[in-house]
Amino acid sequence: MQKPLWVLPTLRATRECVAVCNLHFGSRHHRNTPANAFRHALWNFYIARACSRGKANIDKVLWWAEEITTWHEDFSKNPPLARRMDLHNNNIGRVLFASNPNWEPEQVVAHFRTKMETSLKIAGLEELEKVDQDRFVHLTD
Repeated sequence: MQKPLWVLPTLRATRECVAVCNLHFGSRHHRNTPANAFRHALWNFYIARACSRGKANIDKVLWWAEEITTWHEDFSKNPPLARRMDLHNNNIGRVLFASNPNWEPEQVVAHFRTKMETSLKIAGLEELEKVDQDRFVHLTD
């Protein structure tokens, strides 16, 4: 464990993210829907935010968020398309944090809810390769 001091903030961020998603979407965020894209992006933003408090280097925080969420994808053994979809949506959360680290939770939630409206349903890895890097993707409606 390279960043033991970030484990607890990561766990708190994870619980907070799931609570927000449960409130807004019920169980829909557990399937490969636009709500799932929202959850993955929000999770990465929340992890980065939680670990960046104090004097943490933003690049290191973003590295940590990517490491922990990629590990989760490797551990969960999703099919290849679902895994790549999750990694794509995870990145959107980190990119947003990098450019807006001081956003309040309400701003982040509102922004990602808006992005859900243009989430693109994909059916294959080839389609995912052509999607803009800042657009949510999902597999089921």
